Amino acid sequence: MNRASLLRLAHRALRLGPADLERHATARRVLCPAVPYRAQPALYPAGALERITALSPWRDRDTEWALIEGRGGEHAATEALEIPDVVLATGWLYRKGARARVGLGDSRPGQRLPPRRELPDAHLVATWTGADFFGNFMQDSLALEMLPPEGAPRIGAPVKPYQHAPGYRALLDLPQPEMPQHVLIRRLTLYRDFAQNALKVERYRRLRARLRAALGPGQPPAGIFLRRGGTGSERLLTNEAALTAYLAGLGFDILDPEALTPAEIARRALDAPVVVAVEGSHLGHAIYTLAEAGAFLVIQPPDRFAMPYKEFADCMEMRFGFVLGRAEPGGFAVDLDDIAQMLDRLL
Repeated sequence: MNRASLLRLAHRALRLGPADLERHATARRVLCPAVPYRAQPALYPAGALERITALSPWRDRDTEWALIEGRGGEHAATEALEIPDVVLATGWLYRKGARARVGLGDSRPGQRLPPRRELPDAHLVATWTGADFFGNFMQDSLALEMLPPEGAPRIGAPVKPYQHAPGYRALLDLPQPEMPQHVLIRRLTLYRDFAQNALKVERYRRLRARLRAALGPGQPPAGIFLRRGGTGSERLLTNEAALTAYLAGLGFDILDPEALTPAEIARRALDAPVVVAVEGSHLGHAIYTLAEAGAFLVIQPPDRFAMPYKEFADCMEMRFGFVLGRAEPGGFAVDLDDIAQMLDRLL
């Protein structure tokens, strides 16, 4: 039985204590202060925005248009919160009436759990986004694992069985943290680390350097195209064969990540000046391999527009462009003239 979940329900019924886990923190340290930032507008063909019919269910119009227009703003602080007596049960944290999801797993009171262990101290290096999406695992979770001090006890939470996770961990020298299924942590350090601030950029740069040290020098391609593959939400590019033939003629390496190991992907993509791909988590293969000041050219489905990689491109001072597909039966097609125009503008 999940006693922590049952106890939470009792606390909520009696309105005892805050429901927000962060409000249970007894100490809070700022690791990187909030700072204002400036951004560059995204590049796109004339008339592209008129083709957008819907956004990704995970995004909102204000966020997307701020990224398109390159509006500035403020990066939130990165903080470490110390919270006493927290239970981690599968992918959920519990303390009294508070609960927070940090990984995959059930939260029903009646679920079967192994006997509860106890840890005096632990630093959580897991995010629910990284548990659900490969792109967030690459961008958020791996960077978070570099945040605890040297030698600090790190723990994770269950994630999807990503095909490429073990290989990237080997390349980046990031062993998988322990993932206890049921544990009471007497002092948990929980990190607020979602902002693309200077501390996040420093960790991205360290991971990019580790990848290059692991691979050694190579000859960069003219660019890379990443096939989306069959996992995740369906986004079928109906004229992909014509697009890849065009890009191959320009010297691009056409990569099918599902058929390659991380070492093979990274070797072939290393220091490419531009990556072209349909929007999706598979773009995570490019964030540590793309050249310094490289460029993203993202093919957007008209009914699922999203720009999460623009946030990464901005903080890394990379260029970002997109084209909008045209709806067709069974998917969408991209205009090759739009691709040619955008490559000229980005390179």
